[in-house]
Amino acid sequence: MSTGAEREGAAFELMANERRRHVLSYLRGVTGTVSVDDLASQVIARELLDGGPVDPESVEATLRHVHLPKLDAAGLVEFDETRSEVVPTQVERANDHSETRSLEETSA
Repeated sequence: MSTGAEREGAAFELMANERRRHVLSYLRGVTGTVSVDDLASQVIARELLDGGPVDPESVEATLRHVHLPKLDAAGLVEFDETRSEVVPTQVERANDHSETRSLEETSA
């Protein structure tokens, strides 16, 4: 059984990645199913706004093979790889940790 500190640590580890934060930020306002292609487009747009170089193929590949499986394993989304669909499940919970992390980063 995991302790509260372990669960919080796992949440912070998930939120340490900017791309996952972008995914969860977008999904916060979504109800229902989102295609991975649409999600990738949203993440690409956000990363372009942040001023970084963006490789669209890399964004989609890392979403499919790294970020969405991790978020699915954490119970924050349901990722159906076969259908290339994502359903937000516990996004609000993750965003609560993200906002805490953002406050910590700006006060450091």
